[in-house]
Amino acid sequence: MSRRCRYTIYGILACLGICVIGVLVKILFFSGLFVPLLKVDGDKEMKVQVHEAFRDPGVIASYRFHDYSDEVKRTSNLNTDKLGTYTIVYHLDSYDKKVSRTVHVVDTKAPAITLKQGKMIRVFENGTYQEPGFQAQDNYDGDLTKKVMVKNHVNMKKTGTYDIVYQVKDASNNIASVTRKVQVCKDPTTIKLYYNHDDYDNTAEEWWFNKSKEHKRTTGAKPQSLLDKYDAYYQGKDEKVIYLTFDEGGNDITYIKQIADVLNKNDVKATFFLTRNYIKNEADFMRDLVKHGHVIGNHTWHHYDMTTLANAKDVDAFVKEITETEKTYMEVCGVPMKKVFRFPKGGGSERAMKMVKDLGYRTYFWSHAYYDYASDVSGEEALKTMMNHYHNGAIYLLHPSNKGNYEAMDTFIKNMKKEGYRFATVDEIK
Repeated sequence: MSRRCRYTIYGILACLGICVIGVLVKILFFSGLFVPLLKVDGDKEMKVQVHEAFRDPGVIASYRFHDYSDEVKRTSNLNTDKLGTYTIVYHLDSYDKKVSRTVHVVDTKAPAITLKQGKMIRVFENGTYQEPGFQAQDNYDGDLTKKVMVKNHVNMKKTGTYDIVYQVKDASNNIASVTRKVQVCKDPTTIKLYYNHDDYDNTAEEWWFNKSKEHKRTTGAKPQSLLDKYDAYYQGKDEKVIYLTFDEGGNDITYIKQIADVLNKNDVKATFFLTRNYIKNEADFMRDLVKHGHVIGNHTWHHYDMTTLANAKDVDAFVKEITETEKTYMEVCGVPMKKVFRFPKGGGSERAMKMVKDLGYRTYFWSHAYYDYASDVSGEEALKTMMNHYHNGAIYLLHPSNKGNYEAMDTFIKNMKKEGYRFATVDEIK
C-alpha cells in the first residue's frame, strides 16, 4: 500500500474518531443522560411586539430519561407594555442549574391614519377646499393626529383628480402614509341654459296611459316617435323586463326604507326619483341605496310644475330646480348623478322636455300606475293591480307612502321572477 493511500485511510479514521467522540460528548454532557440538562427551547434571543402577549417556548429539562420541566422555576422582569430589553431566567434548583433568555419588546407597527369621508371625495370647481379631517393613532405613542404632515396638491380652479398625502412617524421611526384622491368637478349649478324654446309647445299635460290588457304593451299620452325627439320614454324594449320606479318628495309617512329592504333581499335594483331636500335630509339612506346598486333620479328641488318655469323669464329657476338637486346628490353620495329625470306629478310639456334634454337628462314617464297615494290601499289590492297589468318593458310608478305597495312588493317580485321576468333600472332604457 502506498504512502498516499495510508495517509488517506488515516485521515478517514481520524474524522470518524472525531465524530464518535463528538457524539459521546453530546450523550455524556448534553443529553441529560449522565449530566442534568437544562436549556432554552428555541432561540435564546427573541422579539415580541409591544402590547402583545409573549409566548414563552420554555425550556428542556431532563436527567436520566426523566423530564424535570415541571420543576423549573421562572423569574422575569418582562413588561410587554413597555419597550426595552428583558431577561427571563429559568432555574432547576434540584441540580443547581439555570439558563436565561433575552426578550426584546419592540414596536414595528406603523401608526394608523383614518381619513374622514374616505379616500375619495368630490368637490366643485372654484370653491374652497374644506379638509374633512383625519386621525392618526399609534399602538404605543397614542394619538399622533397633531404630528401628521399634510401635502395638499389640489387645484380648485381646474377640474381633475388630485392627491393629498398624509404622513406621520412614531417614536420608533415607523412611518405611515395615506393618500386621499380629490376630484374637482364642474359645478352643475354654474350651467346656464340659453333660452330659445318659444317655438316649442308649453301646453301643460299630466301623463296618462292606457292600462295593459292581457299583458300586452300599452300606449301613452304621447307617441314614442314624439318622445324620441326629447329622449323621453314611458316603457322599455319589448323584453321580459320590469322597471320599478318610486317617487318620493318627503312625505310624513313613507315605507321607502322598508321597500328598499325588500328589494335588497330579493337582489332587485330599482329607480328612486327623489327631491333635493329628501336627498339632503336622508344622506345615509341615499348612500345605502347607491351601495346596493339602485339608481337615484332627479325629481327637482321643490316639486314644482316645471311648465310654469319653462319660459324666458324663469329659465334660470327651471335650471336651478334640476342642477341644485344634482349638486346635492354629488355632495351626499360622492359620485355624479345619473341623468335620469321625472317631472313632478307627471306634468310636462314639449318645451319642458326639450329644456330637460338640453340639460343632458332623459325623461321617464310610466306605463303602469294606480291611485296608490291613497292611504287605505291594502297589500292585496296593490298586488292585484300590479299583477293584472304587467307587460314587457313595463315602467311601474309606485309611491312609497302607500303601505300596500310595501306589503305586496315581495310577492310581486317573486311572482314576476317565476314568469321569467327580470328587474332593471330605467337608465338601461335609451
